[in-house]
Amino acid sequence: MMANICHTFSTNAPKAKIMAALDTLEGLQGWWTETTTGDPAKGGTINFRFGENGGFDMVVKENHDGFVLWEVTEGPDDWVGTQLEFKIIDDDGQNRLMFRHIGWADEAGFFHHCSTKWATFVLSMRDLVETGTGRPFPNDLKIEATGM
Repeated sequence: MMANICHTFSTNAPKAKIMAALDTLEGLQGWWTETTTGDPAKGGTINFRFGENGGFDMVVKENHDGFVLWEVTEGPDDWVGTQLEFKIIDDDGQNRLMFRHIGWADEAGFFHHCSTKWATFVLSMRDLVETGTGRPFPNDLKIEATGM
């Protein structure tokens, strides 16, 4: 059985602002990592780098109104082949972001680390769309004693 990481938040920020956080380089640099490059359009590849910690390359499988899906093509073995899904749904007049990191082989230690880090980055996205300022790497909330 595959494991998934799931997180969510609800916001008054407009759907277009949330989409811009997901489908523009400036948006992605504002909440996940400042060293994001590539092409966030459907069919493009986005490169996310985290300094000495390495990074990920992801192909954009879907990118349309309220829905973004990436597939990891390069990165740690645990990530390659997994998918990242961002869905924006109407939540009684607010916008709710539903995030899933789909297809983990198991819930080993790295899964737990990534689940917690995803929580910090998903909330960084919320801060970006609500205030204009997120906490992307290298200024992200650290959860490990080694500084990651």
